[in-house]
Amino acid sequence: MKHLEPYLEQLKKAGYKLTHQRLVILDYLLKSRDHPSADMIYEDLRRHYPTISLATVYNTLEVFSRIGLVVDVGAPGERRRFDGITSPHSHHFCQQCGRIEDAEFSGQDPAASPAAAPLPLHATRCRLDYFGLCAQCRAASAASTLTQTSHQS
Repeated sequence: MKHLEPYLEQLKKAGYKLTHQRLVILDYLLKSRDHPSADMIYEDLRRHYPTISLATVYNTLEVFSRIGLVVDVGAPGERRRFDGITSPHSHHFCQQCGRIEDAEFSGQDPAASPAAAPLPLHATRCRLDYFGLCAQCRAASAASTLTQTSHQS
């Protein structure tokens, strides 16, 4: 698990032990692109690690959030979701299926340079979220509209 070394140093410097559960959860988050909730992480990991508990997952995510190993990207009013990519980037939230995706930009992501924003304060962090429908939900909606239109004819 060589890819975890920089993160393990961060955990040690913050005074936390390197437990097997923390390593497994960290590895999961770094590999996931689904922005999972604690429940999703627990359900996926307990198949391979039956002794892991939901409380351990929640507590570990709190520790990781506190020391900056993960970012809480939950949408307002929704359950918390986590991202193992901690560099500044934006997200797209699907308002139909709940999917969270990293927003892709052809230029620089507006969330990547908060200090450049014309604000009356010095921003150290920026979070820019987009809400709408993901590609799959848009396609399903278009197909549904097409089916309804053909049935009305």
